[in-house]
Amino acid sequence: MSRENVESALSAALKYLEDSLRAVSNNGDEKTIADSLWAATADTEYAVFLLSLTQRDKTEGASWKHGSSSKQSIEFKPALTSAQELLQTAKANVEADSLEKAYEKTWTARNLLLKAQELLDKRRREAKK
Repeated sequence: MSRENVESALSAALKYLEDSLRAVSNNGDEKTIADSLWAATADTEYAVFLLSLTQRDKTEGASWKHGSSSKQSIEFKPALTSAQELLQTAKANVEADSLEKAYEKTWTARNLLLKAQELLDKRRREAKK
């Protein structure tokens, strides 16, 4: 696992997330929002994978891995904003060589982005009805 690869994935995720947030704020079209959200999620997932390689069973029973309820209600834009803050913190943690903290923040951001994607998909399905 290369620290530069993790930083690169986190930077890309943050860029795409910023694009998505900008599109939401400017009432952009849903395709632009969905595409940039998908790219942010993919890069976040890659960062989670790379960081997981550094942990070697250290975080298997970590409470933060199991604490997020899928039934918990979230709103779209706040979820993106929270994920952005978590990814910025994770990137700072990687730069400070605190990989376990970076893994936790990236994992949590990933979960928020997946929930945001679910919300967007649900909204798109309801619009088609």
